[in-house]
Amino acid sequence: MDILLIVLLFVLAYLVGSIPFSVIIGKVFKQIDIREHGSGNPGTTNAFRVLGKNLGTLVFVLDVFKGGFMILLIRIGWLPDTGVPILLFGFTSAVGHIFPVFLRFKGGKAVATGVGIFLFYAPILGLVGLLGYIITLKITRYVSVASCTGTLALAIVSYGVFIWGAEEGIRLLLFGPSGDWIMPVVTTLGTLMIVYRHKGNFIKIAKGIEPKSRFLQSRNRLLKEDKPHTS
Repeated sequence: MDILLIVLLFVLAYLVGSIPFSVIIGKVFKQIDIREHGSGNPGTTNAFRVLGKNLGTLVFVLDVFKGGFMILLIRIGWLPDTGVPILLFGFTSAVGHIFPVFLRFKGGKAVATGVGIFLFYAPILGLVGLLGYIITLKITRYVSVASCTGTLALAIVSYGVFIWGAEEGIRLLLFGPSGDWIMPVVTTLGTLMIVYRHKGNFIKIAKGIEPKSRFLQSRNRLLKEDKPHTS
């Protein structure tokens, strides 16, 4: 096992995760620094709020890809498999997103990047997390609650996969391997990290000052809410 190679791969994973796509896209397409608008957070949620749906979607896709970038390259053989659990490289990219060297270690909350890790590692788990996020956002309209719920759902399912996962074939690619203790450890740490990163949002919810998302509202409902009052 080449220790230097392993260190370089972890550094690469961190640097990829540190790429601030929301800041780059905001400056290229809108000539603004997203950190000076909205919540000031250089993450996907603020990108939707400040840059709009189309550019926000682009940021989301790129942030998702950051999480799975190293996993994908190792699995297709473009980067060497050193024997280190590849999930750890994805986790390192998520850490890079939260503490990016390019933004003086003040980054996003790694929700999209976390989903990306599992969409590339065990797609069913990634979809579970994404579905939990969407359903909760539709019900509560709080992005923070949806983010934590989706992450928690993914973590719970990862324990099931640890016990009842597959050994080979398509189920292995979709669900991940049984007995993979790294997966529940990473999902548990990820859940704790994301909940901690949203602690300020929960305080605002308790105070009744946390803004609700309009992302999954119907167009008719938006038009109704935005219609000027005449009374």
